[in-house]
Amino acid sequence: MLYIIGTQKDSEMIKGLFPIEVISEITNISKILNENYGSDRDVFEDDGGYICIIENDNDVKELKAKYELDLYEAIPEYCAKLSDEWLNVFILCNNEFGINVILSTQTTISKNFYKYM
Repeated sequence: MLYIIGTQKDSEMIKGLFPIEVISEITNISKILNENYGSDRDVFEDDGGYICIIENDNDVKELKAKYELDLYEAIPEYCAKLSDEWLNVFILCNNEFGINVILSTQTTISKNFYKYM
């Protein structure tokens, strides 16, 4: 299932669903987004951006179909390993809008991002 997190309130919904390192990263990012861009913003239209959690290859396809983000063409601004199972890939769309992709290493696309670490 593709999860989209835009605010700290949104991040509360996924507690217990993912490992602690994933939850911690999402909580920290959503806090920064709230502090800098507000908690009542439209996460798709207003400045700031959002976080998406990609668990499998179907989520990669859904991200492209629904949100027009093609991870096969994306060049990350930043990429970090959260654990052996998860990566954080930051894609800067413009000066004030970025997308953090929390990506399972079980996805086919994850291998493409190791060269950016």
